[in-house]
Amino acid sequence: MASDIYREGRLGSRVLEDVISYISSYSDDVEIFDAIIRINIAHMVALHDAGYIGRDDAAAVLRTLLGMDSGALRSMPRMEDAHMMVEAKVIEDAGRPGENMNLGKSRNDQVAAAIRMRLRDYMIDIVGSGAKLGLNLIEKSREFKDFVMPGFTHLQPAQPVTLGYVMLAHAEEILRDLHRLVEAYNRVNLSPLGAAAMSGSTVRLNRYLLANLLGFKDVLRNAVDAVSSRDYMVEVLAAMLSISVESSRLAEHLVLWSSQEFDYVDMPDEYTATSSIMPNKKNPVVAELARAKAASPLSSLVAVATILKSLPYSYNLDMQDATPYLWAASKDVLSTLNVLAGAVGGMRADRDRMAEDALAGFVTGSDLAEYLTLKFGVPFRTAHRIVGRVVRRAVDGGLSWGPGLRAHVESCAAEEGYTIAVPEDELSAVLDPARAIARRGHVGMSGDEYDMMVMDLEAKMRHTLSWRDVAMEELKKSQSLLEERARAIIGGV
Repeated sequence: MASDIYREGRLGSRVLEDVISYISSYSDDVEIFDAIIRINIAHMVALHDAGYIGRDDAAAVLRTLLGMDSGALRSMPRMEDAHMMVEAKVIEDAGRPGENMNLGKSRNDQVAAAIRMRLRDYMIDIVGSGAKLGLNLIEKSREFKDFVMPGFTHLQPAQPVTLGYVMLAHAEEILRDLHRLVEAYNRVNLSPLGAAAMSGSTVRLNRYLLANLLGFKDVLRNAVDAVSSRDYMVEVLAAMLSISVESSRLAEHLVLWSSQEFDYVDMPDEYTATSSIMPNKKNPVVAELARAKAASPLSSLVAVATILKSLPYSYNLDMQDATPYLWAASKDVLSTLNVLAGAVGGMRADRDRMAEDALAGFVTGSDLAEYLTLKFGVPFRTAHRIVGRVVRRAVDGGLSWGPGLRAHVESCAAEEGYTIAVPEDELSAVLDPARAIARRGHVGMSGDEYDMMVMDLEAKMRHTLSWRDVAMEELKKSQSLLEERARAIIGGV
């Protein structure tokens, strides 16, 4: 452990290894090393612009910071945290000018800014990967537009649907989740710099300049709020949880439908695994792990909220323990979206198998009940009872769902006091799952309505993907501006 450059004045140089190891955030600071370096560059530019640091001293510090390799820093003897490591390295290389690098700045506002900067990158990547998964689902919805299958409630055959329509349902939910992340990004992308430890500093820096150089859209005006707020973590983790729950439900469909019992879909080989002993196995391991990893943002959300719930203002070291949960959830959500996008993109489906199950599941039972009401005036609850009896007799007699049940429909209606004659062609049309779906254009399940829904959803998904591109470009511009300002100071020496 390298010496502690902060202790010598108030606490003396003696430091216990086990205490430093206990309070150290170094192992987790790997996520924010680059952000810390950039923050210090921006801070030195602001100090120079405000006249607190001369050009020569600022240039000496900036040369060190611009040449700093975060990878090399990680191999140096460890200190309490990355903030101390960067400052110690600057003092070592730049000499006395480096001792003013922290003038008007605290680790409190610096770490608050660094976390927001790193989280921005994760959020941009997650939105991009989520949009790609959504676009793959939409593409599959076109491919499987006419693949009739039973829809399920209580995991029992319920009503007719198409596999394409179910893919669209997943895409719709993912789009809403991505919108939540985009909205949360606006509250993450605020700069706490200039708040110092908790109430600013007598060193008066241009907080808006600092924000601009680091790609922030605005500043957090209240200094106490700036260093103590971690509510954005709760919001982002909640949005990540929502998309993880949806990802898990999609993954469950892949697991369920790829089983031999269903055999509706076949996942690409590269997204499956086999057994160490059973060579016949094709296990949907990617989808299984996607279900498990949905627990990551949930556990992280609970942990972070529990850490924050009783903290007084302003900064407390408890907050340090919240950040690793944020990184763990971000990584798990991002990797899950990436692998599910690939699995969905290469998925195949068995059209005949699904159509067969749709017939076997009596999924147009509600259509028949509605037909009896609309055609013959049978009250719906009575029609519901009639169709229930027809289904029971079909099951008991091993009969197929179709126009061959006409006699049972008429006899069951007679038992309820209704004499009806059902034309066979009408009954065939009512009971056919594919034709039943054609009658459901009003919910976008067929025809032009379906195509319009697909086009609209695709446009919105691509718009979300373009937001990712714009956000990335804005951060690149701020990075270029920061380097330009720093090099201008160096070049003027």
